[in-house]
Amino acid sequence: MSYDLEVYGKVSLTARELAKVVSSVRGLKAKVDRRSQTISSIVHKRGGAMAFELDGPDLLEPERIPEGWPEVADATVLYSIHVSYDVQTGAGFSFSVDETKLAVATAFAARLAERVDGTVIDPQTYEPPEPEPEPEPEPPQPRFLHLRWYRLLDDANDKDLAEIYLRTAREFFKPGVPPRFGTHEPFQGRFPRDDDAQFDARYREDCYISDLILAGKPIEHGTIDGWTNDLERRTQSIRLKFELDRLEKLEALDAIEPFFVALAERTGSFFAFAEVNTSRYGTAHPLMDVKLKDPWSGLPTAPQWMTWFEPEYAEMVAPHLDPTRTKANGQGTLHRWTEHPAEADELLRLSGDPWIPAGFRGVLDPAGDGRCAQAAAVMPASLRYPAPESAQALRIEAHYARVREIEANARNRAAEGRR
Repeated sequence: MSYDLEVYGKVSLTARELAKVVSSVRGLKAKVDRRSQTISSIVHKRGGAMAFELDGPDLLEPERIPEGWPEVADATVLYSIHVSYDVQTGAGFSFSVDETKLAVATAFAARLAERVDGTVIDPQTYEPPEPEPEPEPEPPQPRFLHLRWYRLLDDANDKDLAEIYLRTAREFFKPGVPPRFGTHEPFQGRFPRDDDAQFDARYREDCYISDLILAGKPIEHGTIDGWTNDLERRTQSIRLKFELDRLEKLEALDAIEPFFVALAERTGSFFAFAEVNTSRYGTAHPLMDVKLKDPWSGLPTAPQWMTWFEPEYAEMVAPHLDPTRTKANGQGTLHRWTEHPAEADELLRLSGDPWIPAGFRGVLDPAGDGRCAQAAAVMPASLRYPAPESAQALRIEAHYARVREIEANARNRAAEGRR
């Protein structure tokens, strides 16, 4: 029996070269068998007692290298050092290793490893490192479907948007019916506890300025803009966001287009889009900055899976869209790039970059917050703020005069009630 040390290296030494390594350790010398040109033993210079035995170099095939030993993975030769155990007798047998012999064997192993560009392994104590755990695959990013419809809002009597939305969702797209709704948390409305008339009444009574918020799975978030006419924002929108996986599990993908088109038609939307991306909040449509006079920023900066244009807008963009992917009727035109929900990267391979000339698109603010720095140069005239003193501008101003009068009267009544 012996205490063993192993040296895994990359250089195969001759007996003469090995003898030089042995003699570099103080007090050791090698006995070389001249006939076989191998080292027969390694002894102490003083007294000639055996120090240890040396085998090798043995050529290593890759399969002989222990799996999971990274320190020796590129070794090509193996040297084996054996230090004999001393046998103790008495009540029984026991084995021990001479510490002096082990010390010189260890010193030699270190010198040999340095010479052969290798590594010393002590099989008695070596524990291979725990294998690196397989990296956890990153979960795929959730994909979101953003649906938006835009219509012009010029008068204060446009209070029908919530009723139209709910009626259309119930008819075409059940996932769009919100389990909860209201103007703030905790939400005041709940289906199926409430009837549809309460949804409409909540909007008409509470959304003069506030948005009606749609919540509850599968809807991630939704809003219906309040019905007040805003001089800085004459557009009224419906915004919905879904996790695409949820809609797939509900087998609702085929219902998106009919719902999308029906709601655009019934609300008189001048533009609508369906965008698929991995952003929980943002889309490629620049947000209109209230500091800008025009109420409409323009078309999105990247292609959308589906878009809807009212007739005048459709005529302007038609030369830049694929006619084989459009469906038109008297109320507008639908453009759909792919049968499956697709993100902008895939769509750009179909549409080219840019998907539509820059003049149709809003100019993004360099600050990078998604806001519009300048409205698109090309859009229907109806989407621009009306010229001063025009009939439309005067109508808007008259409406605001009525609003101010109503608000002033309400304040006066409240003040009188406090007296």
